[in-house]
Amino acid sequence: MNAVVDYKDPALPAPVARRGVTEAQWRTMMNLFPGAKGESVLMVWDYCVARSLDPLKKPCHIVPMDVNGTWRDVVMPGIYELRTTAMRTGQYMGHSKPEYGPEIEHKGVKAPEWCSITIYRWNAAAAQRCEFPVQVYFSESVGTRWDKESKSHKVNARWTKAPRQMLTKCTEAAGLREAFPDELGGQHAAEEMEGQSVSQTEDTVITRSTGVNPRGDLSGVDWEMRDKHVEQIKKLIDEYGSDEGVMGSMYRGYIEAENLQQFQELWITIEDKLVADEVVNRATMKKWMKSEPIHQRPNGRP
Repeated sequence: MNAVVDYKDPALPAPVARRGVTEAQWRTMMNLFPGAKGESVLMVWDYCVARSLDPLKKPCHIVPMDVNGTWRDVVMPGIYELRTTAMRTGQYMGHSKPEYGPEIEHKGVKAPEWCSITIYRWNAAAAQRCEFPVQVYFSESVGTRWDKESKSHKVNARWTKAPRQMLTKCTEAAGLREAFPDELGGQHAAEEMEGQSVSQTEDTVITRSTGVNPRGDLSGVDWEMRDKHVEQIKKLIDEYGSDEGVMGSMYRGYIEAENLQQFQELWITIEDKLVADEVVNRATMKKWMKSEPIHQRPNGRP
C-alpha cells in the first residue's frame, strides 16, 4: 500500500510568487542563466512579459556591463528576439545572402573587413517589397578585452573563435532595426554589445571597447560573508573616513589582512554593495588600494 504524502509547494521568493511563476518555470529560468543573480533572472521575466515573449526560449540575455564606471547586469535582446518581432509583423520577407569584404587582420584576428545584408519588408501602401541595405565593418563592431601582459585591447574569445558569424549577426541586427524601427526601437542586440561598455550621459547610447568583465561567475559567492565584510568596511569608514590618507591605509590593510585578493568574485561583490549603498564610489576605492597599508608604515601607525 502506497503511503499518502502531504506535499507542499516549496516557498518561492516573494517577488517570484507575486508574478505567478511556478517552481518549474523558476528552476528552468535559473538553469538558463547559470551563475546569474535571482533579481537579474527576474528582470528577464519582466522583460519578456512586457514584450510578449516566452522567457523559456531565452530571447534575451543577461549581460554584465560597465555602465558609467559601475558594473551591473543589463537585460538585452538577442538576435532571436529581433527575428521574432520582425516575423510577427507579417511584413518581414527575409534577407539577402550575406556578402563579405576582403579578409583583413585586426588586432591579431583574420576576418572579413565588412559584411552587408539587405533586409526585405513588405509595404502595403506601396504594394511592393522595400529593401533596407546595411553594411557593418568588423573594426567598428568587434568586441574586445583588456590584455594585462600587452597592456592593450585584444579581440575577445567569442569574436576570436567565430569572427564571421558574429559580424554577420551584428549586420543582421542592424538591418532589422532599420527595417522595423517602430517594432524594435534603438535597442542593440546582445551580440553587438559583447565586449562593450555603455555611457548614459548622452541622449544616444555610446559604446566603447572595454576590458574583461571582472564579475565572472558569482554563483559560488557566500553572500553572508559579503555582508559581513561590507559591515566591517562601513565601520572603518565611519571611524577613519574623515582622513582620506588614513582611510586608504585602513581599507587596503583590511583587504590584505582578509586575503580578499585571492577571492576576486567575493571582493567584486563587496565593492558592488558599497557602491550600491552609496557608501563610497568605485574610483575612491581604487585610490585607496594604491595607499600604503598601515602595517608597512613606520611603527605601524597611520
